[in-house]
Amino acid sequence: MSAAPGDPDGGSTKNRDASGGSEVPPGVDRAAALGAGAPAIPVKFFYWLLAAVLVLGLGGFLAEHLLSSAGLNPVATTTPTAVAAPPSIPSVPVPETDGRTVNAPLASFMGLSVLAPRPAPTFSLVDQDGRTTSIPVATPPSVVVLSFFNGACNDICPVVAAEIKKADADLGAAAAHVEFVTVNTDPTDLAQSGQVRAVQETGLGTLANWHMVTGTLATLNSLWRAYGVSISVDKRTGLESHNGVMDFIDPAGTLRERVTPFANESKNGAFSLPEASVARFGEGIATYAERLVTP
Repeated sequence: MSAAPGDPDGGSTKNRDASGGSEVPPGVDRAAALGAGAPAIPVKFFYWLLAAVLVLGLGGFLAEHLLSSAGLNPVATTTPTAVAAPPSIPSVPVPETDGRTVNAPLASFMGLSVLAPRPAPTFSLVDQDGRTTSIPVATPPSVVVLSFFNGACNDICPVVAAEIKKADADLGAAAAHVEFVTVNTDPTDLAQSGQVRAVQETGLGTLANWHMVTGTLATLNSLWRAYGVSISVDKRTGLESHNGVMDFIDPAGTLRERVTPFANESKNGAFSLPEASVARFGEGIATYAERLVTP
């Protein structure tokens, strides 16, 4: 068979590469193709790749959100630190502890507070004898030791009464310049007769300079507030209770110092204090009152 034109070997019309290897399609310049390098990647490919990344990322975020909402992937929380409640202010009476021991410094034992001098809230009330007692005491100007307890004397009253008697005795001649005024704290017993009963039960009626005063509920309520006295009545028993306050007012009517009476309460509700403590508190009352008599 004769060779085809252009094929000196008489073979196929396809060309072979220089090494005699694979065939090269006719019309393709192998050397030129290799010199041109790899074909360029289409721009659309990058757009599709970016779109795929965004879809996968958004899908993962939504999946995590759904799992968290269902409680399958709970978020860790921090347990808040408990804040201790502020300590409550102890009510009177308080036991003899800490600075209230009889051998403590006088100011600590009596719970003394030196007040910023200011005019004492004024009042005019009727005492156990039906006489008007006013603060400040004008004729003659006197030091006032102001206390608060109820006419029935079923609270801290017996202890405070014993301390007032001790103070009056310790004052000696200076007692002529000191008035002991006790304001009724029982909103259920405002009559003068109730104050007479307090005189009988405390024995303070023997003191010419002691006055148990009372008035209308509106007047007393305003006075209690002015001196920071809190009154409460047990709805079940009808018994009254209040915080212990004793103020010292100088002859000019200026509120100067405050002490805090205290007592020990038994299981049956009786209030008492050891004799030595009563004597020490009475001496303290006399000490602070006399300082205001002769500043």
